Amino acid sequence: MTGGREIAAANGPVGYALNEAAKAHRAQLELRMGPLGLHLGQELLLVDIHRYPGTTQAELVQRIGFEQPTLAKAISRMERTGFVERAADPGDRRVTLLRLTERGEAVVQGVIAGWAEADRASTSGLTEAETHELTRLLNNVRDNRP
Repeated sequence: MTGGREIAAANGPVGYALNEAAKAHRAQLELRMGPLGLHLGQELLLVDIHRYPGTTQAELVQRIGFEQPTLAKAISRMERTGFVERAADPGDRRVTLLRLTERGEAVVQGVIAGWAEADRASTSGLTEAETHELTRLLNNVRDNRP
């Protein structure tokens, strides 16, 4: 008897392989971000706010591409866990600015190192040339989106 996974792999081998590779890479990231106290996706926001202190949620949505409700929930969670703080814009009290707290700043380098470690672990069986080729091919696949 053939199950859904086998049927998917036989009829959509690229999509199936991409999905399985993404799950494996996600697991590598979770191993590295969890000990920092971050959920996946939060690390991207944290590094972006580090790069652009005093940013707004609207600016984050534009730069990162998260949906506004998803971003708002993540920022609220990061504020509760002490990574991010909100402050009113001195020039326009209606605008809220986001900055990292000391705790947030303290994990930025760990996030960056975690990304590199996850990539190394995910591509450990590949040569440097194969890793570059894989990246090139994945970018081509990404660029084919509707």
